[in-house]
Amino acid sequence: MIFVRRGWTALAPAARLFLMTERVTRHGLAQGRRGSTAAVVAAMLLMSFISVLHAASTPVLMLLEHTQAEKQVQAKIELKAGLVASPDKGKPQAKWIIRAGDALKSEVQPGDRSVNFYQSTGTQSTLLFIVKVRYYQNRAGQWLPQFLLNEEPLVMRKNGRWQPLTSVQGVASLIVQTGTALANAEGYFPSLEFGMTTGATSIDAWLVQ
Repeated sequence: MIFVRRGWTALAPAARLFLMTERVTRHGLAQGRRGSTAAVVAAMLLMSFISVLHAASTPVLMLLEHTQAEKQVQAKIELKAGLVASPDKGKPQAKWIIRAGDALKSEVQPGDRSVNFYQSTGTQSTLLFIVKVRYYQNRAGQWLPQFLLNEEPLVMRKNGRWQPLTSVQGVASLIVQTGTALANAEGYFPSLEFGMTTGATSIDAWLVQ
């Protein structure tokens, strides 16, 4: 009900309540729309951020694995060049395993890589072995790394015999491969499993080239 008095209009309580309810409803709808829009924008920004992080992440070249307390422990060796200290430094293992890292999508074959593995004693580092890496295409069209254990730089010909150059704690050391994986036509293996003739040996660092 509306009352008119001396040139101004007054609203009855019911009418005032109706208008107040309408204003609150409109305000709530507007807030809801803004909230929904903000949520959508936040979700889109989060998805973009995750995509950028995924694209920027460095592919894993190989996994260096050992067994500890009957559990498999793996260290990721990334494709990025440089010297990296092992997270398992100073932990000798009787057997080490190298497994394939990430598969790559590329129109052309990725370039070869090599990884030098070292043991540290104080301030000195001893080159234990070198692993060459070459990518081969699988049936899905992706490129997977395979490995060749290179011991050539670690031995020398002396008095008509091949002798190891690498020594661990003063004892000559050679690598013994124990895995059952088969090599391809170029001699590269899908994985490597090996130990050192001197017994348990730590891998303290590696250099990706």
